[in-house]
Amino acid sequence: MKEIELKAHVYNRKEVISKLNSIATYLGIVDKKDTYYHIPVCNNDKKYISVRIRKEKKIVNSIENEQIFLTYKRKELIQDEKNISIEVNDEHECIIDSECAINAIFEDLNACVALNKEKHVEHWNYTKNDFVFHIELCTVPPLGDFLEIEVLCENDDEKTVSIIKSTEEELLISCNIPLENIEKRYYSDMLNNY
Repeated sequence: MKEIELKAHVYNRKEVISKLNSIATYLGIVDKKDTYYHIPVCNNDKKYISVRIRKEKKIVNSIENEQIFLTYKRKELIQDEKNISIEVNDEHECIIDSECAINAIFEDLNACVALNKEKHVEHWNYTKNDFVFHIELCTVPPLGDFLEIEVLCENDDEKTVSIIKSTEEELLISCNIPLENIEKRYYSDMLNNY
């Protein structure tokens, strides 16, 4: 699955929530706890691959639901002529019952914990041009608030990416978030440099 995503710094949280509630479908609150592992590889291009285990606790209509996800992404950051960055990732994700088996495999592969990250999220869905845009207003300690807008789709051809990127930018502007607030770095880079 292809993930086409941008994220931007948010300094007007209440205004963003109000706008999103008026144009999108509110889905609830999610707490995400991520552990990133580096697994060494024998490849001239890379020293390791990065894999994420995410523990997710959703609260919808006062009902809690917990799940664990294993995610691997081949990440790509694309910049346009206006210097606006968008992530176009090849994402592979599955739900796992327990971390125990995965942790045993990681141990045997000499994987090491590279990063821990937490996100407190309120999220919405918005539909346009036959795409469902998943919108997350995230607090990422100690980095602050971000608006993430993503679409999962089968294609990442230039036309599809352009249509999605244009709508993601429109959503930012409608939330009174200037395009200059778009973050060019991955969270891992920001956290490692914090």
